[in-house]
Amino acid sequence: MSAASLTRRAFVRAALAGAAAGLLPGCHRIERQPPPDIGFDYEAGRPLPWRNWAGNQGCLPAKRAAPESEEELLAFLSRSAGSVRPVGAGHSFSALVPSDGTLLASDFLSGLVSVDEERIQAEVWAGTRLHALGPLLQANDQASLNLPDIDYQTLGGAIATSTHGTGARFGSLSSTVVGLTLATPGGELLECSAERNAEVFHAARCSLGALGVVTRLRLQNQRPFRLAEQMRVESLEPLLEDIARRRNAHRHFEFHALPHTGLALAVSTDETDDTTSPSDAEAPEAVLALRELYERVGGLPGLGDWLYERQLVSAFGNQTAQRIGPSFQVLAHPRLVRFREMEYTVPAEAGPDCLREVLHTIRERRLPIVFPIEYRYVKADDVWLSMFHARDGCSISLHQYADEHSGGYFQTMEPIFAKYEGRPHWGKLHELDATRLARVHPRLRDFQEVREGLDPEGRLLNPHLERVLGAQRHT
Repeated sequence: MSAASLTRRAFVRAALAGAAAGLLPGCHRIERQPPPDIGFDYEAGRPLPWRNWAGNQGCLPAKRAAPESEEELLAFLSRSAGSVRPVGAGHSFSALVPSDGTLLASDFLSGLVSVDEERIQAEVWAGTRLHALGPLLQANDQASLNLPDIDYQTLGGAIATSTHGTGARFGSLSSTVVGLTLATPGGELLECSAERNAEVFHAARCSLGALGVVTRLRLQNQRPFRLAEQMRVESLEPLLEDIARRRNAHRHFEFHALPHTGLALAVSTDETDDTTSPSDAEAPEAVLALRELYERVGGLPGLGDWLYERQLVSAFGNQTAQRIGPSFQVLAHPRLVRFREMEYTVPAEAGPDCLREVLHTIRERRLPIVFPIEYRYVKADDVWLSMFHARDGCSISLHQYADEHSGGYFQTMEPIFAKYEGRPHWGKLHELDATRLARVHPRLRDFQEVREGLDPEGRLLNPHLERVLGAQRHT
């Protein structure tokens, strides 16, 4: 049995065993606060509802469309009236999609369009799911430079929100786009790059689906490579003190801070020539064991956090888990436990202090938060609305289980991110409007001008986009 399997299985077993036993007689279980019901359940005779993966966004669209070609898409945009919102895999937590007009799916616009062997580039339909992209590229002797840790999204949706992985030498997915094709609300097809329709290109590489429908994307890739990922529980503070060296020593580096403890799960990933070791299986249900354990012991006055941390130390020990395989298999991780998420990117140098303040606030206010906090570095880019525009970033992601209320937690932490000049991830929860976003996004006004030129009637807007972009629908 592999070290990784031993580590994860031992952890889950120890955590659940401790929770079931209660660890101490008389411990009071911490009660969960359920999230509000957003409605949008199916009712016979009414429009088919849409809900996102996390279950916190939904709508009752009047129509749904899924064009099978660019020609069909252009015809639809030219002949239809009313509001239209592009929809991908539904993995955004923010209200980018909901509309009472038409939802426009890209499912049929998927797969590989063409390959440029000399430049190591590939043109891909925007509806391609990220989990399908890796095998498609590998079959043509290419691989993505980097990938996010969730691969269920469509490529177009991931680009529209500047979705990213981790690695101080790598930008977001949007930064790998060297060309794209945009279907405008008026039914025109624009070919865009740094040399052609340049302003539209810079805006459309992170467009929130507000400029039109991106149909194809040309990506800068590299030759296929294998990765070895190592995961180990460490003391958090020494890790933060050494973070500059650690992030630069590995191709990819991140960690997951464990609230109410002084621990973090450090994850380092590097290229390898090892072709014999298999990729170890993961245990995504481990985050449920964390909650079960903390609910049992965390409420004990004066000792709860100490007991919780001791149990985790005992479960993990000094073991190192390892996964090895093709890059696209190692960079992605299964996410079977549903959650809701807020993520802010602060300047890279501010990351440690920002995280310390978040963790201190959780502990000081006795917030019953145990979902690990994800901490990653991403390289600066020139994408207008990217969270990494013109500055290297440290992305700090807060999660809450989908069956628990997240509002109080996220609202408490948002002023901390503002203190460190944080930029919210467009696909994740935040409360900023266009006025406040303009303070951290210097090219927001340029984006607004491009959007107004392409969609003067505001057909692609919904209430959320009106708020974050400072725009209005005129239909």
